[in-house]
Amino acid sequence: MAWHRLHLSFRLGHSLDIGNSPFVIPVFAKVAQLLARSYFIRVSGCHLALLALLLLPSAGRAQDFVFTNLLAQAALAEQRADLPAALSLLNQAEPMASNHVLWLCAVARRYCELTWLTNSVPVQKGLVARALACSTQALQADSNNATAHACVAACYAKSCLFADLKTELIFSQRFKEEAEKAIALDPREDIAYYLLGRWNYEIANVGLIARAYVKVVYGGLPKASNADAITNFQKAIQLAPDRILHHAGLAMAYAAAGDKKLALAELIKCRALQPTGLEDQEAQRDAVKQLTALGR
Repeated sequence: MAWHRLHLSFRLGHSLDIGNSPFVIPVFAKVAQLLARSYFIRVSGCHLALLALLLLPSAGRAQDFVFTNLLAQAALAEQRADLPAALSLLNQAEPMASNHVLWLCAVARRYCELTWLTNSVPVQKGLVARALACSTQALQADSNNATAHACVAACYAKSCLFADLKTELIFSQRFKEEAEKAIALDPREDIAYYLLGRWNYEIANVGLIARAYVKVVYGGLPKASNADAITNFQKAIQLAPDRILHHAGLAMAYAAAGDKKLALAELIKCRALQPTGLEDQEAQRDAVKQLTALGR
């Protein structure tokens, strides 16, 4: 099974440039950009009100700016592939997140992103464990927060890479449940639909040996199909059309369903789109490899 392709990422909209400076000056425009990028919130409606509140000049906002700057510096270190520097910055930022749901989710995402900067399985496992701890803390702080549920779902999905088959299936059940809760709370959570697409794909195409474990963990074979996977990936793309990973998932589901023409079209889209993060970059590289193998 290939749960390791699942990743922690939230609806970001268009990628925002945070500049080349190692520090982000807490000017309102810059802070607004980073809030939108780092907190995974949609900059519209009530979220604009939240931004306005956070950007009010106040001594009490000092910690907000410090946290934002730390996260921005960590993102820049990530872009430089400087894992030690990024980890050092996140080590400073994580305690500040405390019980702030969106901050905890932002830190969790950074930890998951950093797994792409190392080939060390123990280091990757440790990063995912820290991400899961942050996301679980976020959910404990607010059990009705859709982003927190999506964050936990994605972290369990990431954790599948480092688990044995039975534990992997247990985690898959958990991330499915959390993804469904996220959608129930906010049907705009594109990552939740992506995760459900991956769940349907993996369960529908599970091998004979794993099938026995599926029956044990789920109490029988759960209803899953490539058709449902396609539907969920399409919904994720509808919500976040620029996410390469969503298109890669849809290409995979089309291929499993035997529709090579549509699968090829999605792979071509993956190659054409601009990556929004390390996970998109990885999905794009995989797509390009497949296209090259097909002579495209």
